[in-house]
Amino acid sequence: MEIGKTTLMSLLLSRRKNGGELAGLAVQAGKTVVVTEEDHCLWAERARLHDFGGNVCFIPRPFRNIPTPEQWQALLDRILQLREQHGIDLAVFDPLAPLLRCENNARSIFEALLPLRTLTGRGMANVLLHHPGKGDARPGESARGSGALLGHVDIAIEMRHPGGDPMTRRRRFLALSRHAATPRHLLMELNAEGTEYLSVVDSRDDGFQGNWEVLRMVLEDAPQKLTRFDILEEWPDDFDKPHPATLSEWLNRAAKADMIAREGTGRKNDPFRFWLPQVEEIWKKSPFYDIFEKQRKELKLPFTPLHARGKKGHELPEVDVENEVAEI
Repeated sequence: MEIGKTTLMSLLLSRRKNGGELAGLAVQAGKTVVVTEEDHCLWAERARLHDFGGNVCFIPRPFRNIPTPEQWQALLDRILQLREQHGIDLAVFDPLAPLLRCENNARSIFEALLPLRTLTGRGMANVLLHHPGKGDARPGESARGSGALLGHVDIAIEMRHPGGDPMTRRRRFLALSRHAATPRHLLMELNAEGTEYLSVVDSRDDGFQGNWEVLRMVLEDAPQKLTRFDILEEWPDDFDKPHPATLSEWLNRAAKADMIAREGTGRKNDPFRFWLPQVEEIWKKSPFYDIFEKQRKELKLPFTPLHARGKKGHELPEVDVENEVAEI
């Protein structure tokens, strides 16, 4: 099934001529170099259709074979020369696969991506177009080959068919990003002329998109795994507090997408508890973490809200550290 990565890139390049918007999102004007495995005639046709305005330089099929590290660095040096000469601020590699010695090998991924720091260090952004794997992968796992690729980049955007009509022009975008400003979910539709992507209201959106960062902030600040009502207790006053049922939907959605972790059965005496896996790694550095977790599960210790700790009636329960250490 054709996903449409290159079509989207063509529209982005056309907006970079003078700046503007694409699917309601701002696009900054600038100049681009495209390293491509496609014949230059195909890109010439796209340039005529979308009017790149002379702001795009193409380097078609730069290598006859998979490049050696020396050849790869020589290409990046050439791109830096173009930056100095023409003010290019974006490099696009379409696709990434022919530049890799082995897609399934993390070392090969790093050999290709680490040298790109020579571009980012000079103020250039890089866009790497990569093929998806087979099947309906979980969010963050659709890229073909080694997971080292997604672990290295700052923003990973997965472009997916939304399901249903196989001829639909709609595409769903899922983003994993180190930046809070990056939209996590978007639904867009290509117009009949193929000249514009339009933002579409996602019927599946129940407010999760707009509130994910607040939810993530609560879980980042948590000292332990939280129940739904713990999260509501910690919800910042500057943001509208969701209804408990709505929050349950958000938490279930995030857990299914592996954005957060969950434990428990959901029963009254064993409620669901949620946390961020990366935060748990910090908790585990404490020598008392395992002890606390054991006693929390055995004694069903309640969570004390951050703003209530130390107040009368909200003292933290004592943990019998000596006995626990003796048992260990």
